Amino acid sequence: MDLSEMDVSRPDSVPQGVALPTTIDWRPWNEALSMVNLVADRDIAEAAHALDEQIWRFHIIVKRGLTPEESWLVLRGRVVAAQNDFITVARRQLSLAGDPLERFSGRPAPDDPIWTS
Repeated sequence: MDLSEMDVSRPDSVPQGVALPTTIDWRPWNEALSMVNLVADRDIAEAAHALDEQIWRFHIIVKRGLTPEESWLVLRGRVVAAQNDFITVARRQLSLAGDPLERFSGRPAPDDPIWTS
């Protein structure tokens, strides 16, 4: 699911606060979450539920349009933090070594100069 594509494709003519339908296919995510609920231990399932909650919040805000006091990076950061927490919890339980990752992606940090150049 690509929430950034949904935000970019939001027409400028739609006023803030007006919810738009989205083209996100939630089926794969809901199927994955159902499998986690079925087979994962409690800690992993709870981390998945926390991620799901942040995705819901983010999706609802993006659908209605960000207000001036809402920051895309802050909102997206909450989803990424929940995703990273889920990965950390799952690795602790499922990885043979159980060691944490130093990075969760190759995406440059929000304060990296690449974003402003």
